Amino acid sequence: MNAIQGCSIEPLNEEACRSLIEWVAGSARPDQASVGFKWLLAHCHDGVTWGRIDDPKQPWLLSSKAFPDLCPELSDSNLLQIRLFGDEKEAMIWRTETGFSGRMAVDKKEADAGSPTRPDDEIRILLGNRLLDGPKEGFTLVGTAGGAQHAVPLQCTAKDFEHGTWPLRLKVRHYFQQDQNTGALRVALSRLIDVFKEVR
Repeated sequence: MNAIQGCSIEPLNEEACRSLIEWVAGSARPDQASVGFKWLLAHCHDGVTWGRIDDPKQPWLLSSKAFPDLCPELSDSNLLQIRLFGDEKEAMIWRTETGFSGRMAVDKKEADAGSPTRPDDEIRILLGNRLLDGPKEGFTLVGTAGGAQHAVPLQCTAKDFEHGTWPLRLKVRHYFQQDQNTGALRVALSRLIDVFKEVR
């Protein structure tokens, strides 16, 4: 297999993972590696928490503050996986049997636009076709008729959901490898880039 085009990947050791988790939780100061993140998505034992940061010198804004009855506080004991992401990079951290492990994926600008292995973006629909509460502190509680809900890091209004539309979007970037023998392509890595409302 050829190397992944358009992306560099670096492993994150236990210390680096815990440093990022502590920064998100507000008990540590950011370092230079913290620059470039805008969004956060954490899966915990007891729910999902979204986050947003407008200035790396300021604390993370978390949905657990705006909607504490739904979104869990982030801690070593309940965190299963967390993604910090933005336009140019993503840190992904996951729980292991002994602690935490992770990786940093950073865009590389030399990607050949004509190559079959060039990165490709996909827009996915996020859950939610109705406003349930908010916005509060920059987060909006949205849900479906079936009862599923989460607090997205966006300012939404009832008008965004008129006529049963699903306006929330998640932008994902895929990176590819090509088999040198067969020419077959496969997705080698995917990362999150952005969360937004689709304007109609």
